[in-house]
Amino acid sequence: MARKLLLPLLVLAGLMLAGCGEYGKVEQGRTVAFDKEKGIVTIIVDSNTDPSKQPNYSVLPSHEYILPADPVERGADPTPALRMNLDVDNKTITMYNPTTKAFEVLSFEVVEDHKDVDQRRRHPLVWDSATGKARPFPVVEAANKTVTIYSRRQLRLTTIKLSDADFGKYKEKDWNSGDEVRIYYKEPGKALRFMNITKTDITRR
Repeated sequence: MARKLLLPLLVLAGLMLAGCGEYGKVEQGRTVAFDKEKGIVTIIVDSNTDPSKQPNYSVLPSHEYILPADPVERGADPTPALRMNLDVDNKTITMYNPTTKAFEVLSFEVVEDHKDVDQRRRHPLVWDSATGKARPFPVVEAANKTVTIYSRRQLRLTTIKLSDADFGKYKEKDWNSGDEVRIYYKEPGKALRFMNITKTDITRR
């Protein structure tokens, strides 16, 4: 639903910004790097152009954009991470390796797996009722070489066990999924409008 609503909203905003000039383009992606000082975001673009279907962040090479200087045209700063896809059924996790600038598919063992875990409904596995806040994820346990990942899209909480070599390739924050963003632009690499989908509450009025 969010994908259906946000795309026309951003397109409309982009057309208003463009005025009578040449129409720009909209690109959606998942954040894998963000240079706050330079105002540059790096994303992996969604190859699925149908907003009614699940996104597929699989386009390489990554795309870089300079964000708008005007805060009116710019949403919340994005939080980067490197997890592209978690496939529990096939026991693989796809990561973006910033060194090789390529995807890396890692195999794992499933230690625990919980479905229908909705953070918005304050499920106790992902919501701390004592503090009234969401529990932080991922949770990394070096002794066991395990990572506990919560997928908001899949409503799934899974603990995976990796090999020693694969576990050591990434830092704790890397196992998360980066913020989903949409960018309106005319000139490649220069955003005219930036929306952080992950940190935008479309239900707020």
